[in-house]
Amino acid sequence: MKGGATFAVLLLVSACGSDPDYYGATRPQHGPDEIWTNLGTEPEYIDPGKCSDSAGGEVITNLFAGLVEPHPKTLKPMPAMATSWTVHESGRRYVFRIRKSAWSDGTPLTARDFEYSWKRLLDPRTASKYGGFLHPIELGEAFNASAILLSSLPNEATEQQLRDLLGAHSEQVIRIQWVPRLSAAALFLTDNGDREAAGVALIKHLEGATLAGSRLHARVTDASAVGVRALDDETLEVRLENPLPYFLDLLGFYVTAPVPRHVIERLEREGKNPDLWTRPEHLVCNGAYVIREWKFRQFIRLERNPHYWDAENVRTSRIQFVMVDSYNTTLNLYKSGDLDYIGGNSRLPQEFLDHLSRFRDFHSHPYLSVYLFWLNVKAKPLDNVKVRKALGLAIDRTSLTKFVTRGGEIPSADLVPDGLAGYRGLRSPTFDPVAAQRLLAEAGFPDGKGFPEITLSYNTSEGHKQIAEAVQQMWKKHLGVHIGIENQEWKVYLKNLQQHSFQMARLGWVGDYADPYTFLELIKTGAGNNHSGWGDLRYDALLRDANATQDRDRRMALLRQAEALAMDQVPLIPLYVYTRAEMWKPYLMGQWPNYQNHHPAKYWWIDRRWYEGRPSAPAPNEPPVSP
Repeated sequence: MKGGATFAVLLLVSACGSDPDYYGATRPQHGPDEIWTNLGTEPEYIDPGKCSDSAGGEVITNLFAGLVEPHPKTLKPMPAMATSWTVHESGRRYVFRIRKSAWSDGTPLTARDFEYSWKRLLDPRTASKYGGFLHPIELGEAFNASAILLSSLPNEATEQQLRDLLGAHSEQVIRIQWVPRLSAAALFLTDNGDREAAGVALIKHLEGATLAGSRLHARVTDASAVGVRALDDETLEVRLENPLPYFLDLLGFYVTAPVPRHVIERLEREGKNPDLWTRPEHLVCNGAYVIREWKFRQFIRLERNPHYWDAENVRTSRIQFVMVDSYNTTLNLYKSGDLDYIGGNSRLPQEFLDHLSRFRDFHSHPYLSVYLFWLNVKAKPLDNVKVRKALGLAIDRTSLTKFVTRGGEIPSADLVPDGLAGYRGLRSPTFDPVAAQRLLAEAGFPDGKGFPEITLSYNTSEGHKQIAEAVQQMWKKHLGVHIGIENQEWKVYLKNLQQHSFQMARLGWVGDYADPYTFLELIKTGAGNNHSGWGDLRYDALLRDANATQDRDRRMALLRQAEALAMDQVPLIPLYVYTRAEMWKPYLMGQWPNYQNHHPAKYWWIDRRWYEGRPSAPAPNEPPVSP
């Protein structure tokens, strides 16, 4: 199958059961109990604790179930593995009741699986890019950062007293987090030098010391200190650092789903690599589907999980995810009826959107996602903030979205979309070539003279290539600099990002929940998904202060102040806020547009009347739940 089909060829493909109102075949090309869609690429991970890419996330969403799940239309949190929850201590403590259910191998699933899985996500040995996701849990960040936990502190202890006690070690401690409930404090260490050795020395210095008559105890924060614990098999208690208005929304994201402790620990006992638990021969899950077959870079076939708690409401028995990276080939497969849906982690060819928008099976909606370029601020000449600013201001975002992407995207130079949960965006300039030229000259490269060649990397995709080529020409035209472009296979690309082995690289960031913090935490110091190498303790403090306040207006002001501080340093260059253009066959039911592009396959089903031709009336297509 060739990936370079032209538009003319696409128009000539004959489609069985075609209808002029729809694009291509309108009669299902397979049995009524399966649905085919395109995943786009091979997932990096299907481990909820290690995945951070959208392809893996799409599969995980269908394999695993967390405490809550987003409503398929409104995205409001609904009960899933938790049947109910109560909130105590003004929002600082949650108690979840866990439903009786089983893993796909029949093993009972309990609250202890959630405690294990969340602590595994936070465990620094897991090295999860999403470790920061559960930092709102009491001492979650301290565990994730291997902070020193100092306990038995007197209630009247002050930070100055503690600093005096630290003595020469004080310069190694960049932050002190008080935990009054436990009469303790977490001491966060600087990344400069050997942090592990500094921690050992600090523990030796503090263990057994006295403060205001209290004998102190010091240790590295471990899992036992984290504020999540199973009270029994059916009860999970979670303590937060501060009340968090979007905490339940967090729990609808796939990284908080449980992983099968009994499988992971069995592999460890057998002397095998515990990461092998996601191999098909070991994989055990608790979601609507299980993996029945996986052909590398070809397809993943899912089948309904009979042990899933809501199995009786899973409408379709089999889901086939193919892996086709060519947008043109994907559209050709859709036209012929070999795909039922183009969306999720797949895209439509940008150059055909105007034509495709005429058809009734075309759908477009706002999307909580930002397209951006990461900048490696440690690589020359990108270590100069004026160079970074010049590159950002020389991009004509309006022309880019109007003539290249052409999907109704919103040009933006901000990290947080304007209006998200009432947030007032920075509304930074989206194009200023005069200022860009001045900044580049001030950086020592007037008219681009002497500017070294650097490379913009992108993962293999026609759309990303078109954007890279367009921006490459803008930089040449407005700054006189030549920027090379290079495509890489997805897994190689992600590895290079993680290792900071790049100069500039494109990425899209999809908001995991409806709050500005989902974008701003991306560039916290040391965050697993921060690929820039940039960090600022003032920025981190503003984010902490924002999440510690219960005054909504003050919180938004602090978040905006943090974004302004970060974007003035340009660790990344946003280009636009996405819209999603998708296509699904008229017989595919169980789809509702939403701003997170969240489409669980458990709700999909085929209107069988389309096997006989176009029905005279549409099928009822309302979600089976309405919180």
